[in-house]
Amino acid sequence: FANYGFDIVHTNEPSGSPNGKLPYLLLPNGQAIDSDGVVAHLEKSGHKLPSDSLPNELAYCTMVERNLVPAVEYMMWVDPAGFKRIGDGRYLSGYPGLVRYVLGWFRASDVAHDVQVRQPEYGTALDGEALSENALRALDSLLVLLGDREYLAGAPGLLDARVFACLNILIEAPVTSSIRTALLSPDSKYKPLVDYALR
Repeated sequence: FANYGFDIVHTNEPSGSPNGKLPYLLLPNGQAIDSDGVVAHLEKSGHKLPSDSLPNELAYCTMVERNLVPAVEYMMWVDPAGFKRIGDGRYLSGYPGLVRYVLGWFRASDVAHDVQVRQPEYGTALDGEALSENALRALDSLLVLLGDREYLAGAPGLLDARVFACLNILIEAPVTSSIRTALLSPDSKYKPLVDYALR
């Protein structure tokens, strides 16, 4: 979106990232920056991001970060079936058994902590059903926003990147979840979002 040249290297190892999450950008000087730092780096280096064609794109990005991302991370790292098939199966499979267990436990603890700190309304116990309900409400808002547009914000931007990533994880996840079922049922009202993510 910003005409910034970079090479893509596929990795399932988030420990190189400054916040322990993928994706991240590794600069030529060896500094690793996450999504928040990428925007600042692009602007500082003279690569301007497209101007927001959606005045409240930041509000929608915040909604996605507060409601959709926690549900995706819960599905991958805390839910036992999701952890087995995605967290452990895709991200930790290259490690020996005990190391995989410890890394998985740390990641699940980090997800639980992040949700509890950022969204205290969830309480002390993580509730996958409450996370799913909030994610579906966020998807309802995004569905209305998308309407008949090609991009959520009118032009490619950070909101589209975040939503695209979340939707593709949910759609491709080899697990049963209420969010995935709502997205992929034959008569799903979310079909426009699924089509948007899979184009």
